[in-house]
Amino acid sequence: MPTHPWEGKHIWIWMLSQAGPLEHLIRRAVNMGLSGLLVKAWDGGTSGLFLEQLQQLAGPAHDAGLVVGAWGYSYGNNISGEVKAMRKALDAGADWLVIDAEKEYESREGKHKALELGLQLTRAIGTDLPLGYTTFALPQYHENFPYAEFSSFCSVCLPQVYWGAMNIPLEEAFALCLRALDKYKLPLAPVGQCYGKVTPDEIVRFAELAWANGLRGISYYDWQHASEAQLEAVGRALYSRDGIPADSGGASGDRSGGDEPQDHGRSKGFMATLRRLLKRSKNEPCEFGK
Repeated sequence: MPTHPWEGKHIWIWMLSQAGPLEHLIRRAVNMGLSGLLVKAWDGGTSGLFLEQLQQLAGPAHDAGLVVGAWGYSYGNNISGEVKAMRKALDAGADWLVIDAEKEYESREGKHKALELGLQLTRAIGTDLPLGYTTFALPQYHENFPYAEFSSFCSVCLPQVYWGAMNIPLEEAFALCLRALDKYKLPLAPVGQCYGKVTPDEIVRFAELAWANGLRGISYYDWQHASEAQLEAVGRALYSRDGIPADSGGASGDRSGGDEPQDHGRSKGFMATLRRLLKRSKNEPCEFGK
């Protein structure tokens, strides 16, 4: 299992059946220079068809040398069910997990739910498995989202830099994202937009910006909604499969993307820290809406 499975260039898959024949998808992923695929494997506490598509993809992807990430949407209203679904994803062959947490955590209970998820998940899978979370790219517009809490138990943050959807120029959106998330001191592997009206040149430029800022991993969302021109642009993006741009000659230097190296993990003693934070979140007065 790779230590930092988010490094390199990846693409997200929501519905495998809408991304074309599996054999063609795997072959094209390799030809595009992808390091791995991120496939949806659960939705809340439900696995069902999502788990089946992970089971279908994991073996062929691994045989082709691709890292397989599993992701799912977290509603925070069935923590034990979500943890069980994540455990099933690991049993189905996932190399790492990504929690998609969004508006459901922008509530009075958001911090508490995030910490409870971290505590239960750590009890279930331990501290060694690479774990990421993906969410809004601009914390300044989501002040009630528990970025600090998710960052306390995850290995990497995958901010959704969907500049087209946000109607913000790519360079500006990217800079705002990195500046706002820097304080959490967690490795960043930003997610670029690969659907809608974003241009192929912007998709390539996204990779250039990430590398220029010292980030060793990127991904694009998502395969089924991307046009042919957008998928071709992902293939032209300069990240090679080991996280080093294809034109760098292999001399990457120390590009950690922050003040700390990209080996942030959940330390063996951090369960006590989670419990302490969870207890504090129960006792603190709610600041939501102020």
